[in-house]
Amino acid sequence: MRRWQVLKCIGLVGVIFLIFQCFIWFQFPSKHEQNLRTYDAKLLVKKVMDIWDDLEDTIFVIEPEILYKILEQENYSDNEGRCAVFCHLTKKAIAFGVFGHKVAMPLVVSKFRQSGFAAVDAKEDNPDSKLKKPRSPPQKIISHIFLQDMQQPELTAHVVVFYPRSTFLWTSQIQMPTSDLSFGTRARAYDFFETRSLTIDGLHVSVPKSIRHFLHMHQESQFLECYYERAKFFYAQHPKDESEEAQRFQRKARQLLVKGKEVLDSLGVRFWLSSGTCLGWFRQCDIITYSKDVDFGIWIKDHKPEIIDSMEAAGLPLKHVFGKVTDSYELSFKAGEVKLDLFFFYEEGDTMWNGGTDAVTGDKLKYVFPKFELCWTLLLDVRVRVPCPTQPYIEANYGKKWEVPVTSWDWKSSAFNVRPNGAWPKAEWKEVIQVYE
Repeated sequence: MRRWQVLKCIGLVGVIFLIFQCFIWFQFPSKHEQNLRTYDAKLLVKKVMDIWDDLEDTIFVIEPEILYKILEQENYSDNEGRCAVFCHLTKKAIAFGVFGHKVAMPLVVSKFRQSGFAAVDAKEDNPDSKLKKPRSPPQKIISHIFLQDMQQPELTAHVVVFYPRSTFLWTSQIQMPTSDLSFGTRARAYDFFETRSLTIDGLHVSVPKSIRHFLHMHQESQFLECYYERAKFFYAQHPKDESEEAQRFQRKARQLLVKGKEVLDSLGVRFWLSSGTCLGWFRQCDIITYSKDVDFGIWIKDHKPEIIDSMEAAGLPLKHVFGKVTDSYELSFKAGEVKLDLFFFYEEGDTMWNGGTDAVTGDKLKYVFPKFELCWTLLLDVRVRVPCPTQPYIEANYGKKWEVPVTSWDWKSSAFNVRPNGAWPKAEWKEVIQVYE
């Protein structure tokens, strides 16, 4: 009996050892497999960079996995022969970037095909051509290129084309992206940026000049194109006001939009189009000319005390201050007969809300919205943020019939998401109700 127990123990130990060996085998590749993967990645990058040397402009590495690994290294060079980046890659697709306005993209595709690569390009309608020439056939542009070296087909080089639009760089969405791609699941907008050269694992490559800033931009770069077909349908039902007064308001509203953006951007305060300004963008890709104001939303966590002084220094005098930073805060600034309203948003459970104050009665109101993120877009050729997804935000404020214009809007009762929120004690009115002429 004792012998049988000993044999059982030996057998059990053997099974555990075998399982452990299998785990090691599958979880940690052999040195040969690791070197092969490293060699393949390095070889692909080297081939892409070498072929691009004959073209007009620089190609640069933007694969986030590579950029993060570069930041982890104190020394980018390979003086000791260490493999610090490419030997640890997990992705099968390596993203590169190129500035589309500086190189002929069809020439790029042709060049790589002649060099032994399988090259597939994705074409998109140029969004600016659709906007500026709506009746003309859309101009096609190459937005993404996928390169596969036939000698190592398991890896893909994904070339993302950055095109200038207004004051930013734009990349398009791929219609059917795969999970292994770091770019193309959404259209994106980036600040203009420069590149620089460095050495990674013995390879000379180019990367964004400020890697940290590029990665930060990438995380907050989602771009929503305004739905121009919806705007076209809206104006077919409700003809656009082309009067001199309407055009004058649009010009002044754009000037105020630009000036308010410059001030808040300089302070690092994120804002988005809110209320009627957001509705105008969503419904008709334009300003609602009878609204008479421009509305921004700001998270209260992004509030900075310098906002008032900076706005006034920019020529926008303070019109009123309602509420306090801890509750229902709201600022308004004048620009002639047009005003800029800043509504500060508070988080509460699974909702966001901004407050309102009746300056006559001291009553407080609360406007409740579902939670949202921020995306970039264009309004009047100015890059601004909007809530995304946008439609739930619009419907919360304006109901299901937001397509129908309402020219007699009462801020205290017309909104679908307005709620009573108590009243300010009279002892606090001097602080929470400040109106300036």
